[in-house]
Amino acid sequence: MLRTYLRLSRPYEIGIRTMAETKKFGPYDGSKANGGRKIYVYKKKVDGKWVTTSKNKARADYESTNGKIKSKNKTVDHKDNNHNNDSKGNLRILDKGKNTAKENKRRAGKKENEK
Repeated sequence: MLRTYLRLSRPYEIGIRTMAETKKFGPYDGSKANGGRKIYVYKKKVDGKWVTTSKNKARADYESTNGKIKSKNKTVDHKDNNHNNDSKGNLRILDKGKNTAKENKRRAGKKENEK
């Protein structure tokens, strides 16, 4: 069985494959499409080529403390609805559907208050 492990420094040989070298940059301000939420950019060397990916800062912070989120149906939620507050006590795991419903209710209440 072949396994690839990530390290933030130098590669180590495990079995037949070599661990990928990964570099983390950021946090950067996100685009308007994601509401300006902060992101981390990762550059990983795979088979001699650099591959660039990004991850939401809140998710990366939660995973660094509590381990990787295994289900694709789960997302990181801000308990106080303040997307700038990425403190460890303010983040929790929630089903994507419940998190979307929570956000829709918050937006609906915001529109009602503007009238």
